[in-house]
Amino acid sequence: MIRRPRLDAGLIALVVFPAVVWILLSDPGTALARKAGMGTPDSPRVDSVPQEHLERWRAMPPEERERIRERYRRWKELPPEKRERIMERKRRWRELPEEQRRYLKDRRELFKDAGPEDRGIVRKFFAALRSLPPEERSAARQKIREWRSLPPGEREEAMRSWSFYRGLSDRERATLRWFLFARPGERPPRE
Repeated sequence: MIRRPRLDAGLIALVVFPAVVWILLSDPGTALARKAGMGTPDSPRVDSVPQEHLERWRAMPPEERERIRERYRRWKELPPEKRERIMERKRRWRELPEEQRRYLKDRRELFKDAGPEDRGIVRKFFAALRSLPPEERSAARQKIREWRSLPPGEREEAMRSWSFYRGLSDRERATLRWFLFARPGERPPRE
């Protein structure tokens, strides 16, 4: 049997060359794939990212980068309707006046610092608020905003007009007043 080396080399090239090209194009990390525009749809294009963002990313510790990558991966795994709800909440948050955002941030901090009993009372309040029809819920939020500007004595009198408030014990009322009207860092009534 006579071997023809050129034919074997040509056959090998015919089989290997397309495989190599396919591998290079399928890996979004290769320059060839990026040049061909075949990166993943989520992968950021370096030329579209502002320079200060790149510098901030490069300056981050590896643990922080990994944390961001993990959050992004979890974000991409969320169902589209849940992502849409989150984006809607974020949009509504940005539309709030700065004073309202600051108030809500302060309440979040107070809630985190509160004890388990106080958090339970606050949860009870928000459960009752959520159970109201939308118009009444909106009116209740407006009342709370108005009550914030009242002196404590007048505020207490105005709050007594609220049926939910009248149904609370003295301890629960004190906790609710603290949560709704305390200044940032102010301790709960029992401390």
